[in-house]
Amino acid sequence: MRKTLLIAAAALAASVISSEAQVYSQNIVGYVNQIVPNNFSTINNPLDNPNGNSATNLFDTTSGNNDGSILFYWNGTGFTQVEFASGTVYAGQPSGFVNALTLAPVAAPVLNPGTGYFFNNSSGNGVFTNTFVGTVHVDGAPTGTQTVGSTTNVLNGAAQFVFIASKLPIGGGIASSLGLTNDLAGDLDGSILYIPNIVSGQVHGYAEIEYSSGAPSGFVNALTLANVAEPTIPVGGAFLFNNAVGANWNWVQSY
Repeated sequence: MRKTLLIAAAALAASVISSEAQVYSQNIVGYVNQIVPNNFSTINNPLDNPNGNSATNLFDTTSGNNDGSILFYWNGTGFTQVEFASGTVYAGQPSGFVNALTLAPVAAPVLNPGTGYFFNNSSGNGVFTNTFVGTVHVDGAPTGTQTVGSTTNVLNGAAQFVFIASKLPIGGGIASSLGLTNDLAGDLDGSILYIPNIVSGQVHGYAEIEYSSGAPSGFVNALTLANVAEPTIPVGGAFLFNNAVGANWNWVQSY
C-alpha cells in the first residue's frame, strides 16, 4: 500500500510526534491509497471516515465498476460474503450489496479500523486504487509519554479466531512496530497468527506463526516449533489470530 497523510496546519500545530518513521498529530486527517489487485488480497480500513465506516463510504458502490467483486469478512465462525451490486447493474439494491451466495439484498457492512477482510476483485475491470479518507483512529486520551492517545483492539478470548488488522495506518513487525506484544509472563504463548499466503491473487493457505517467549525471536513455526523471525504485516495487511490466553487480550497501540 502507498500511504500519504495530509495533515492540516491546525492539527500539525497541535502536538506532533514521530513513531516508526511516521509523523502524527492530534486529529490527523488524510488519505490512504491502497492498490487492489485482481482476485484476492487482504485489506482493511485504516482511517475513520467522517461519514461513518459503512462500506458505502469506503468504496465505489454506485458506478457499477466494482459490481461482482466480493468482500469476505469474519463473522466469528466463518466468512460472510457480500457482493458489490450497484443500482447500475443490479436494479433495486439501495445498499449497494447483495449476499454473494443468494444474491438477496443485504445491508452494507460496517468496516471499522482494526477489522481485517479479504477483497476479491472479480469485477473484470482490473487493478484499481481505492482511496480511504478520514482521521487516524483514537480510542483513549493520551497518558504518560503519549502525545495523541491510544487505540485498543480487543481480541476475543472466547472466539477461536478473529480477523484483525492494525488500527493505525502503519506496517512493520507485529510486535516491534504494531505493538501486538507478548508480556513478561508469556501470556500470549501458544497464540497463533495465521497470515494469508496470497500468490497471484489466490489464497494458498496461511503462514502459522506462534508466540513463544522461550524462542530467540519470540516466535516459532506453529507446525514445527522452529524459531522464525518476527512476522511483518504491511500497511493494509490483515491476519487471523487464534487467542490462546483464555480471556480477552487488549492489543493497545499508543502514539
